[in-house]
Amino acid sequence: MRRLFVGFVVLAIALACSDTSAPVATAVPTSRLHIVAQSASAPPLYADSVSFYAVVGQDREVRMYYQGATPGVRGDEMLRFKVPGDGLLRRPDGTAFQPGDSILIAVKAIDPAKFLFDFQPTGLEFSPDHRAELTLQYHNDEHDYNSDGRVDTTDARIQGQLDVWQRQPPDTLWHPLGASNYESYEELDVKIPHFTDHAIAW
Repeated sequence: MRRLFVGFVVLAIALACSDTSAPVATAVPTSRLHIVAQSASAPPLYADSVSFYAVVGQDREVRMYYQGATPGVRGDEMLRFKVPGDGLLRRPDGTAFQPGDSILIAVKAIDPAKFLFDFQPTGLEFSPDHRAELTLQYHNDEHDYNSDGRVDTTDARIQGQLDVWQRQPPDTLWHPLGASNYESYEELDVKIPHFTDHAIAW
């Protein structure tokens, strides 16, 4: 009976998650990328930028929130970024990190009306074996993804195609990262190789 229960749990998790780790899309210019918008009813961001020091040998993270019921109060989480203690590889100038080294990381919402973010410092690289982890909650997105005035099966299909995309400014080409899309939780989880602009898009 226990084995049967575990089997059902595994099946439920598998059905809830759209794994886009093998993306079929190739690089596309900004003009062809559909960046997901925040809903008109979404609360404003508690802060449109956050920062923290990542330190070699220490697990560190930062979070971005929506504003709560009253100004000055944090609401639901929108973004979480984690850097494992063994995740830092090279600085933007190409030099390797040494034990105890640290670096200031900043995340900014480029356009608060969209799921579009700038990660700094540009060029920071993470270990291919212990990459940084980005989690994005899209509960407050505009569910009418194709903007046809209704939320229907087409939008449900598009939701299954949502991914985290990145580009290296000033390059206009965006590349899909192959995020795990937990549709029932409206959450995207992805490993980050280096710093660029990132967006939820399709």
